[in-house]
Amino acid sequence: MSNELKNFMGYMWLLEEDGITTIGINEEGLSDFEEISSIELPTEGDRVEADVVIGTIETDDGPLDIYAPVDGTVLEVNSNVIDDPSLIQEDCYDEGWLIRIEAEDSSPSDDEDEEEDDDDDDDQDEENEDEE
Repeated sequence: MSNELKNFMGYMWLLEEDGITTIGINEEGLSDFEEISSIELPTEGDRVEADVVIGTIETDDGPLDIYAPVDGTVLEVNSNVIDDPSLIQEDCYDEGWLIRIEAEDSSPSDDEDEEEDDDDDDDQDEENEDEE
């Protein structure tokens, strides 16, 4: 998995590492409001579905919905941001992350088979080119 942050929904970021997806609000999303008054997030052990609202951040500009980027189970909730929502604005990436989700397996054996099939086709194409 990549260790690079990815944008999600325009105002969120996600980081995928070893089947764990960490999400938070990115700097662009933070620019839309000045103050966060409260945060509602799922609890550890909750099952979440991709692209479904799983929480809300109450801001001076109104509520901001938090969406799950993957199907999975909430592994960890950053209780520090629930206790002190200003952490998100102070350091939205390291201290201000929101939740970590353990992504459901997407049948890795099926994915591997598809990759191998693609590779086999490429090898056959190269062999055919060599024969010509």
